[in-house]
Amino acid sequence: MKLVKLAVIASVVVLTGCASSGNSSKNYSSSNGQQKDVWERIRKGLKMPDLQDDRVEYWTNYYAARPASVQIMAQRSSKYIHYITQELERRNMPTELALLPFVESAYNAKAVSSAKAAGLWQFIPSTGTHYNLTQDWWKDERRDPVQSTHAALNYLSYLHGFQDNDWHLALASYNWGEGAVKRARDRNANTGLGTDYLSLRMPKETRDYVPKLQAFENIIRNPARYGIKLPHVADQPYFEKVSNTHDIDLDVAARLAEISVEEFRELNPSFQRNVLLDEHASQILLPKHKVTAFKRNLKNYQGELSAWEGYTPAPGESLASIADKYGISLDKLKSLNGYGPKQSVALSSRTLMVPRNSGAPAGITPNDIMAPAINTAAPAMLASNDNVARASATSPARVSAPAPSPALNNRPVMASASAVSVDPLADIIYSRSNNAGLTAGVRAVPVAASSTAVSAAASRSAVYKRPAVEVAVKATAKPAVRTASLTKPAPKADAKKKVSVHKVAKGDTLYSLAKRYNTSVQDLKALNNMSNTALKPGVSLRIPGAGSRG
Repeated sequence: MKLVKLAVIASVVVLTGCASSGNSSKNYSSSNGQQKDVWERIRKGLKMPDLQDDRVEYWTNYYAARPASVQIMAQRSSKYIHYITQELERRNMPTELALLPFVESAYNAKAVSSAKAAGLWQFIPSTGTHYNLTQDWWKDERRDPVQSTHAALNYLSYLHGFQDNDWHLALASYNWGEGAVKRARDRNANTGLGTDYLSLRMPKETRDYVPKLQAFENIIRNPARYGIKLPHVADQPYFEKVSNTHDIDLDVAARLAEISVEEFRELNPSFQRNVLLDEHASQILLPKHKVTAFKRNLKNYQGELSAWEGYTPAPGESLASIADKYGISLDKLKSLNGYGPKQSVALSSRTLMVPRNSGAPAGITPNDIMAPAINTAAPAMLASNDNVARASATSPARVSAPAPSPALNNRPVMASASAVSVDPLADIIYSRSNNAGLTAGVRAVPVAASSTAVSAAASRSAVYKRPAVEVAVKATAKPAVRTASLTKPAPKADAKKKVSVHKVAKGDTLYSLAKRYNTSVQDLKALNNMSNTALKPGVSLRIPGAGSRG
């Protein structure tokens, strides 16, 4: 009996030793219960194998040398990252993926790239449509923190299975397109080479994509090691969904919730107009601790909730008759609803915004009732999304934003009534391929980091050895652009890529044309005053200005 007891004890000791001798840098169990903060929750759900590559060291040192920018992004993530982490746990997916918006959009839900990719996860219009994200005059769910997260996790889950359950290849596919990654794997397999992430030939932006995510993971896992103090983000939901059953102006909703209009927009960036209509059955996101106040204030509110209402035109109804009905000028009605000067018939498929009472409020202008334009010049942020538009052989390629990133030399200027200031993340610059959606004549180059470690890492690779550039920022209302002179004149490609008319060929559909020209079916229908989706070969379609994709 003693021998049996000793054998049992020895077995327990051996098993304990085996468990403790594994990869100590990863915890393969999901977090259980509330943690001290969301960062600890993420650490407890890490599941991906570490990527061992010089690029990981370079990018880790690079970001570590810019602690203020990392802190800004981490603070910006505080409204969304708990929700994303919970969704990942619910799906049994690695919590590292909650860090992907750092790479994609610098956790800016309003980010829009030059390729029209939008939101935290940077969906282009066609892929957003493929994943059922509404994109119309009133709403763009690619910017919705909840809906876009569901779509992104669905897509990442699909890519994981498509690439033989390899997360590194799934992420490469998210950046480059699953068809492109599969073809690269097949080429290597046919020549006896490895088919893992590091063995494949791929564009530089995709080669850097997973190392950048790994770099953020390294920092989040042990911020003190890199001299970074992360902001406290409580391990609890930041926002709550509230059903909207009224026509209500955004500024009124913000006041009733006792928050600023800016915070309301940060939580609800998908709304494209300054009024929410009851008929759209919208849900709004509010800070959890403000929901009770919002409901109480809404119940007791005695004033007008909105100066505007929706009107659904009858088929063939003229814009002039609608303007007359609501007591505003035809030009004002068109400008409020995005119609061109030559359009005379309203689209029956799209609700118009009209004054609730006869006549528009005194002094009203389109800017007063339209959501502020999202900066389409890519904001310079500490993230990288260096995707090149690629069509997948198996499904619509998701093209992530070639924009919101420190790599971009596009430096946005935020103008206010009293001052002009520069985005605090605009000095974060890193190398990036110049074929990823940058404006012609603009190319990003890395600025030498102040950290000795970064300088050493940069010197090891010719890829990162490029000169720093001087920056000229003009204090204008338009985003200033940070440019670097090229050794060769940049080709003036933008003008050639602008497409105004497309002659419909046999087999063309609105969906295929929207994908080809980086636009949406809704925009094509609106621009061409179409009420259905049927196309006749030989007809000329007007195309919103955008570069075509091959």
